[in-house]
Amino acid sequence: MNLSRLALSLGQSATLKLNELANNLKAEGKPVVHLGGGEPEEKIPRGALEESGKMLDAGFVRYTPTSGTAALKKEIAAYTEQYYGVKPGPKNIVVASGAKQAIYNFLVSVVDPGDEVIFPAPYWVSYPEMVRLAYGNPVIVKPREGELLAKAADIEAHITSRTKAILLNSPNNPSGQVYPEDFIRRMVEICEARGIYLLMDDIYNRLVFDGLKAPSAFTFSKKPLNESVIVSINGVSKTFSMTGYRIGWGVANEAITQAMIKVQAQVSSCPSALSQAAAAGALREGSGFVETLRQGLEKKRDVMVAELSKLKKVKLHKPQGTFYSFADFSAYEKDSAKLSALLLEKAMVVAVPGVEFGMEGHLRLSYCGAEKDIIEGVSRIRKILD
Repeated sequence: MNLSRLALSLGQSATLKLNELANNLKAEGKPVVHLGGGEPEEKIPRGALEESGKMLDAGFVRYTPTSGTAALKKEIAAYTEQYYGVKPGPKNIVVASGAKQAIYNFLVSVVDPGDEVIFPAPYWVSYPEMVRLAYGNPVIVKPREGELLAKAADIEAHITSRTKAILLNSPNNPSGQVYPEDFIRRMVEICEARGIYLLMDDIYNRLVFDGLKAPSAFTFSKKPLNESVIVSINGVSKTFSMTGYRIGWGVANEAITQAMIKVQAQVSSCPSALSQAAAAGALREGSGFVETLRQGLEKKRDVMVAELSKLKKVKLHKPQGTFYSFADFSAYEKDSAKLSALLLEKAMVVAVPGVEFGMEGHLRLSYCGAEKDIIEGVSRIRKILD
């Protein structure tokens, strides 16, 4: 059977692969501790349950407009104004089947074969492959030695005549670091001056700790939304613990959103009506759910940091947000894939190798699960390595 060169060139998502492996091991009764996950353990908001329940009770679940329902767009507009400092109109919003599809819709809308998309390491595992799916070239900017955040000057130095977009994720998966205001401001200045899109993956934007805030790129723009180069991607998966509902969205100027709508219409028609109703209910419920989730994650972050500090040779930048830690284990083993395999075999602990995020020698350890699993998982790692 012949497969396309594109399909053959793509790598499998390491995080999804390890998640499936962990679930299979648990189903077999193995005492696996899953520190590789990417979804909170909390139940979904009451508002999401109620709105989806109403639709099911009515027995009416049909196609929606390709770009999303008016009800959900209304909630997204209010949410964006409250937390990002800009109020989008309905035509500035495209609802998608997850933030990942929203990113893909954007890339297919703007990237021509050979165009470049710049993003710093460490990066979410899907970014390089998504750029390649759009026939673009991913350009990766490494942070300086001992750091986890790239410098604006280093990113600017990688811009060429083929650069179409700069992609940033803050708070960052996998590092948990938040890009500071000065960095985001400079990125906006560079992109506006050069006519380059600034694609902001804001999916963890409200999951920040220690009184910090993740700056909104729109805050630093001198242009109205319909002239802006900024594209903000968000969704309900992480902040509202609704990973299985698969609802994300993009906010951008109308020229971009109209192109994204055309792409989506041919790929998936529209997001699930049931999921959109649930997402609207979650957003309408307000900040109480998110704050409870955030506080719980901050406490788990502290537990993870405390446990990792017990390993003699681990180096860790304290996570400022998300629910991930990205620890440097290179003093034990520089090959992170080899180390990940060792920990699974000897300790039955799932950890994602840093090489998948563009930084060798690290492991991504999640703290979105139960506190007892964090303690047990790191304890097992310590017994193997120390």
